[in-house]
Amino acid sequence: MMILAIPDRLPSLIVLVGFWIPPAVAGWVAAGSLLRSATRERATRERATRTYAWLAIFVLGYAAAWFTFNLGRMPPYIPGATTDPTFAPPRAVAALAVVAGALILPGSALACAWAFRRRGRMRGRPSTSREP
Repeated sequence: MMILAIPDRLPSLIVLVGFWIPPAVAGWVAAGSLLRSATRERATRERATRTYAWLAIFVLGYAAAWFTFNLGRMPPYIPGATTDPTFAPPRAVAALAVVAGALILPGSALACAWAFRRRGRMRGRPSTSREP
């Protein structure tokens, strides 16, 4: 009987473990877009500011979407959660909000910023291929 309950919880476990992947991809893509525009024309400060603002909005929206997604599939590792993933008692909702605010939001922001900076630094490096 326990084996039948696992597929219900599997999406929330995948989303918990891989929460950092979508923000990292967003940061990587945004850095590439900013670098491409810098090669065509000088990247203005306004364009960079708009990119940072869109990334901040994305990270906030992603954390809210993560919370909403897991609210409908209450993970068993949240304190106060029941064995029924479709029922979310108030104590479990509060705990899920703490996880979203204390882990998902800052973790997403760090992953996004890391990927953004990493791609920007990769562009400035010389080729790593060895010449004879």
